[in-house]
Amino acid sequence: MERAKVAASTACYLIKDGKVLFLHFNKKWGQVYSPPGGKMQEHESPLECILREFEEETGLILKDPKLKGYSYWDYIHQEQGIIFFFTATSYTGSIKEGVEGKLSWVKVEDIKDLKQFDMNSKFTDFIFKDGIFEGHFELDQDNQVISYQLMEI
Repeated sequence: MERAKVAASTACYLIKDGKVLFLHFNKKWGQVYSPPGGKMQEHESPLECILREFEEETGLILKDPKLKGYSYWDYIHQEQGIIFFFTATSYTGSIKEGVEGKLSWVKVEDIKDLKQFDMNSKFTDFIFKDGIFEGHFELDQDNQVISYQLMEI
């Protein structure tokens, strides 16, 4: 029996001086703001993925990424996935601009005003709470949330 392929990805909220580093996509994904991250490669762990993706997208090397939560998603029963969310407060290196968009530091209190992926906007509060969260999301063809459940674990 063939196993269903599940898309797996990561993202990291790098927090410094009350601000979070976001990538503002210039064309892709409807020009939303998102924490840097990306798709896991075969045989790559979530931690290995976020370290690689974060450096590729920002030029920064994360020093203390911590798992903050994970979320399962179902894209109109055609594709399923999981995304692992990390937070970090320490890094080395210098920011480099990438081809996907512009990097900017956003005040924590201003994050809710950003145009984000609909799913990300639902769990923003959990990023800044103690503990780990789990989410389950059903998405429509435009990546808008149809239904969801979030819980601290």
